[in-house]
Amino acid sequence: MKTSLLFLWFFLFICCYYVLRPIRRGLVLEGLGNDNMPFIYMGTALVTGVVVYIYSKFAHLPRRPLIGGIYTIFMVNLLIWWQLFQNPTGLTAGVFWVWLDVFSIMGVTLFWMYANDLFDSSSAKRLFGIIAGGGGLGAVFGSSITASLVQMVGSTNMLLVAAFIIALTLGIFFVIERVTETGAIKRVTDDSDKKSKYDLSNFSGVIKQIVSNRFLLFLTLVVCFERITPDLIQFLYHEVLHTMATGSDAIAAVDANLERWRGIAEFFVEIFLVAFVIRKFGTGVSIASSGVLIMASLACFAIFANPLIVVAIFHADEAIRHSWFKAAKELTYTVTSRDVLYAIKPIIEMFFYRFSRGFAGVLILLFNSVFGFGTAGILGLGIVCGAAWAFFGLKLNAEFRRLEVKSQIDKAFDGDAQAEATDKKSSQTVGA
Repeated sequence: MKTSLLFLWFFLFICCYYVLRPIRRGLVLEGLGNDNMPFIYMGTALVTGVVVYIYSKFAHLPRRPLIGGIYTIFMVNLLIWWQLFQNPTGLTAGVFWVWLDVFSIMGVTLFWMYANDLFDSSSAKRLFGIIAGGGGLGAVFGSSITASLVQMVGSTNMLLVAAFIIALTLGIFFVIERVTETGAIKRVTDDSDKKSKYDLSNFSGVIKQIVSNRFLLFLTLVVCFERITPDLIQFLYHEVLHTMATGSDAIAAVDANLERWRGIAEFFVEIFLVAFVIRKFGTGVSIASSGVLIMASLACFAIFANPLIVVAIFHADEAIRHSWFKAAKELTYTVTSRDVLYAIKPIIEMFFYRFSRGFAGVLILLFNSVFGFGTAGILGLGIVCGAAWAFFGLKLNAEFRRLEVKSQIDKAFDGDAQAEATDKKSSQTVGA
């Protein structure tokens, strides 16, 4: 029951995001142009930092008011954006890009944080691929809705469609809460996670905990390069996309059609291949594979210079990151404590993730505009970042395997201790 409901929650949220994503791209490319994207990336990093700080002040709340309140804010925000876009400007489009970045990363992080709290690592290996399939199906439906309606009703009115979908998502969340009121699992984890010597209620304590813990450090580095590398590819993709269509509605329609076909492939991969890939090749290969693909594809583009290679790289990376990479990365969190889930994970997945987007913006600005390296400079950066992503992914896997084995041993000892206590109690009862 809870697996089906989580599938539906993720389906609806990603559906909403993919309704909005092509709209955002069309508005920004037409209103501001691709040359201003580095500044938007930097703005995203700054705004996300503020949002994460505000979130940290409320992270102690029970999950129902915390998650329910945030999703309600999303819905109200979309109605406000609909009003603002009655008279759109380039600045409005740029701020909307930043807002949607925060919307997507916070909504997805809260979802997986919740799912991590309901499953242990063995259940996650079986079910996270299926749950992630909700995202793939949502991408298909969301991009299809935009591709079908945007030129009929206009980009602005698609925001009302998105607000309605978020309202449905909020309803599903409250249903899940009723079903899983006592659903949080008991975790057996590394002592360094359970008894942190740092105050995890403040940002500096979280940073100290990350730096002092090899698992959290490698996880953070993977998350950073998971964002930097695709943003380098996205900059090249925008250049190609802007040559394929003119006008915000037309760009949104082309992008939505591309995302729809990728979403279809992504959905089947998530449903039928994710569990197999993780089981057959392990979390290390699953986490590192996209970085390796980007390295090889960018080298291929450097040789043949065919813009269709950029389109293929962009969508292949998106498909991998949303399927077995995402499932494998979320799987690693199942060997951590609830402190990590509710205090540290949001910092890693929101602050560091979006800070890395800001860093990518700085790199693009320097290499493309200041130093004048152009496309060649972006290609070189992409290859280096892809290699770093793969390297830290393998390091993260080694730490995950260590903690997973320790968790299994601790559970076995706990089981033996409980059985011994039960036997002792039974003997005392018989003796009495």
